[in-house]
Amino acid sequence: MSNQSLILALSIVAASLFGTVEAFRAKQLTHSHVKTTISQDDFIGCPTNNDFYYNGTINSPFYPYNYPPNDKCYYYITAQPGSVLKFSFSHFDLESCCDFVTIYDGPTVTSKKLIQIGGPGSTVAAPGVYYSTTRNAVMTFESNPTVQKSGFSMQYESVSTASPCNRDIFLIVNALANVGSQANYEKEIKFIANQLTPTWNVGLDKVRVMLNLQTDIDYAIVWSATDIPNNANVTAEVLTMLDYVPDVTADNSTDLECLFRYAYDGLGDSKEFAERYGIEKVVIIFVAANANDYEDYNESFEFAHKIRTEQDAKVIIVGMGAGLDQASLSKLAYASGFAFFSSSYDNLSSLIPQINNAICSGLNSQCGP
Repeated sequence: MSNQSLILALSIVAASLFGTVEAFRAKQLTHSHVKTTISQDDFIGCPTNNDFYYNGTINSPFYPYNYPPNDKCYYYITAQPGSVLKFSFSHFDLESCCDFVTIYDGPTVTSKKLIQIGGPGSTVAAPGVYYSTTRNAVMTFESNPTVQKSGFSMQYESVSTASPCNRDIFLIVNALANVGSQANYEKEIKFIANQLTPTWNVGLDKVRVMLNLQTDIDYAIVWSATDIPNNANVTAEVLTMLDYVPDVTADNSTDLECLFRYAYDGLGDSKEFAERYGIEKVVIIFVAANANDYEDYNESFEFAHKIRTEQDAKVIIVGMGAGLDQASLSKLAYASGFAFFSSSYDNLSSLIPQINNAICSGLNSQCGP
């Protein structure tokens, strides 16, 4: 028999055993900067398009019929923007010793393993409900040469696991002299520590909080998310800001631009504040005064624009005190999208519902004022 005839005969046998299937594919890897994709052969019944978005169902090869032996499939799953992924199984029937499903908490198989169900090195024997900590996950399915069963049916959903929603929030706290008085500064600090952040479900896999205490035009004290991993830590560290700045009216250089510049620098590629991959970033900037001049305003606008376009982060402005040019300052929140004002430091708590709603809202698509 010729080689071509032999190949054709083997293909017909395989089709009779497994039904109508895609062509066999060689175990060969192609690489890109985001993921490894299996090219076509030997991974029988695996999807040729293995990208899955937002909500849906993923089944094992040939489900509800038995999956093939010696198989391995990759599934790259992405939640909708601002969400994480929920995984639940409506059916699970694998050879527990040797066939298994693995879910990785991130965009590649080098990401942290979220769960492995069955097989050598399993973390659980039977499936439950699981949540990713970022927008992305990878699931793999592997079978060995012996004993094939009906496999699995897994549902994935885009959800939020934190209140108000899963975000990395960078707070730019204003300790500049233009706050006006130590009493105003104390009200700002206590609002953040005792009223605003306690409404958030803070955690390294929920709402991550990062702090920037701006004490001068060229000086700030910073806390990364790992420094303040829960609500109690956030409250305690924000309250220590009163000790760092015993007199906010002390002589210091102030402008509007420094608040936006430090926000932009903090969210740079260095990941200085331990922000996550795949989770939306929000910058909340506490503003106490208008720009010093036209140049100061334009520089502020430039950094606000970079925060949105280069860092893909949302800007929320919280204006404190009387006399603020609300129309001009609102434009710095990217197309007047997220800017809230209280003429009195005593009434900052009234802004909490608006701030939390803005944290979870979609990004403005409009560019600039």
